[in-house]
Amino acid sequence: MKFHCKVLDKNALSHETDEDFKNWLKLKDGDYCEIETWKERNVTNHRRFFALLNRTIYLLPEDPEYDKLRNIEYLRKELMILIGQVDTHITMKGELILIPKSISFKSMDDVEFNRIYHLCTGKIVNTFLKDISLEDFETYILKFI
Repeated sequence: MKFHCKVLDKNALSHETDEDFKNWLKLKDGDYCEIETWKERNVTNHRRFFALLNRTIYLLPEDPEYDKLRNIEYLRKELMILIGQVDTHITMKGELILIPKSISFKSMDDVEFNRIYHLCTGKIVNTFLKDISLEDFETYILKFI
């Protein structure tokens, strides 16, 4: 369940129905609780990243070699692996498995997101769309945000 709060001052938050909040958490006066909060990242960055993925799919050469990349989730994972944004797992047989990191809003701040975005943009142009300059590709993406 989500609750929306309003900052009253730097020491207090207000909830629309504080009593409902207490009841939901089963709190009594004097109880302590830990609440994790975060400020959501700029949705524009999320749109930029998915415009990047969608435009990449649109511009991929008509070659069977690129068919798997036409799936947006597969492309996202492949890009994360190509730019080194992975966790590693070694199986019991000693095989190394690369697990692409998430781009979720909660997993990174805006600075990290922009770093990932620019790494992906460069990798796309250098690996898949070699006939398009980085500047032209970035301009093209901005038209679709």
